[in-house]
Amino acid sequence: MFVRWVYQTRRKILSPFHSFRMVEDKNYELASRVECDGYLGTLKYVGPVGETKGQWLGVDWDDPARGKHNGTYVGVQYFTTWHPKSGSFIRPGKAKFGVSCPHAIRSRYGLIDDDLAGIDKDSLTSLQKEINAPFLEMVGFSKVNKRQSKFDQLQNVWLRDQSVNDAGKPGELEMLCPMLNEIDISKNLINSWEIISDICIQLHRLIKLNVSENKLPVDVDLSPFKESFSKVNQLTMAKMKYNWEDVQKCIEMFPAIRELSISFNAVNTLEKPRDCSNMMKITALTLEGNLIDSWNEVLKLGSLPCLECLNLNDNRIGAIRFPTDESTAKTSLFTGLRQLHMSANNISEWRSISELEKLMNLEDLKFRDNPILKNGNTATMRQLIIGRISRLKYLNAIEIFNEERTGAEYDYLKLFGKQWLDIESIPGKRAEFVIEHPRYPSLIQKYGAPDVHVPKLNAGMGSNVISVEFMCPDDPNQPQKVRRKLLKDMEVQKVVGLVQRLFKTNGKIPTLSFVQHKLNGVEINLDKPLQYLSYYSIQDGDQILVRW
Repeated sequence: MFVRWVYQTRRKILSPFHSFRMVEDKNYELASRVECDGYLGTLKYVGPVGETKGQWLGVDWDDPARGKHNGTYVGVQYFTTWHPKSGSFIRPGKAKFGVSCPHAIRSRYGLIDDDLAGIDKDSLTSLQKEINAPFLEMVGFSKVNKRQSKFDQLQNVWLRDQSVNDAGKPGELEMLCPMLNEIDISKNLINSWEIISDICIQLHRLIKLNVSENKLPVDVDLSPFKESFSKVNQLTMAKMKYNWEDVQKCIEMFPAIRELSISFNAVNTLEKPRDCSNMMKITALTLEGNLIDSWNEVLKLGSLPCLECLNLNDNRIGAIRFPTDESTAKTSLFTGLRQLHMSANNISEWRSISELEKLMNLEDLKFRDNPILKNGNTATMRQLIIGRISRLKYLNAIEIFNEERTGAEYDYLKLFGKQWLDIESIPGKRAEFVIEHPRYPSLIQKYGAPDVHVPKLNAGMGSNVISVEFMCPDDPNQPQKVRRKLLKDMEVQKVVGLVQRLFKTNGKIPTLSFVQHKLNGVEINLDKPLQYLSYYSIQDGDQILVRW
């Protein structure tokens, strides 16, 4: 476990650099976490400094802006620091070493005889000034406080930045909060997984745990702590400077893990999880704000059988590519993935979007703030993404309805229609096109190939105009017949728009078919929205049947 160096009154100690003598009656432990004026750091030295009087604490600050040096004073190095300027000396009276977890809970959730219980009065005053409402009142918080102050009924506890440094007396937390199932102990003064374990082993119902922004070394044996986290299925470890190897060591303490968030760490490479690893149980993984720059690293997670949600926002990924099963045009990786977050990366080409069509079950995509989107209209970019990914149901948290999808697919077909027609009969060029646009052949099957050429009309417009009757055979409340003149080179999708106006379908997209008066009532579906009416050989006097 951790080696704790205890400095006691008048005990002579040997540092890695020099010997110093203690002069004050207080015990300190090296590697303790300390707080001073809102800054957090790690205690690295206790004792005299140079010719100055009294005792000093040498602190290695998390924020180098708080420090002044590397632990050296007048040529003597008293301790080492993680950054050349992150160290400084402070007097013991300025340092706060924290409180126990039970103490923090009592302080934060204890009963307060005040209508503003739980409200920061300085913040309230600031808000009143900001919105020019000096008589602004906050109501209901005293009731919340009374309910929360029943510690034995508390289920969720938020102790972020409350200077927690240990678990308290044995069994104290278990007696205080026996019903607790969620605890946030992020950004505190905890310096080991042993302390986290001491807290969690008393919480027999615990399923959600947040230990973010604590300094928790993993270069020790963590296996004894498994029992403490036996039911925890949601774990958050943000801003802890962990790499992937560190993360994997931690995960082995959590046999029930299902959701893992490791945002803003130091992950730049990944490893394929072992079959027996707890990682194989993960359903949701958040890697936001890490240092991943290659999609090949992401592919190492493709064998996770339960993974449904993957958050890769704010990394450095420049392109997406999947190995493909030629028989299905799909990838055998990430078979359960439904939700993917790819915002704030370096995606700069549309093929990466097309590659996502190879995922078997992708339904929900977050894709903002990538270079490919910078010079385009937001609505147009949205349409292009929808047109390329067939199973997508949500894009950037906005649902994709059938009419939007249909319009997006039409636009996508038209946009690349001329390019397709130019290379369709050239095998090599066609193969290159399909690599960039894997959905295109299936869209042609669905809607028909777009005719990008302007039709040549006969000198007499009459030959291009037909008169048809629209009918709603399944709705007796609609007009029996509506006669209209149409152009033969009118696209089916435009006829659909006309029908929506004629019969007031309230946004519903109707299906159309027609009956040729010369073919004894044979009904033919108008099922290719991009084709002209002339494609179906509709003639004067034919009936178009409308259903929705």
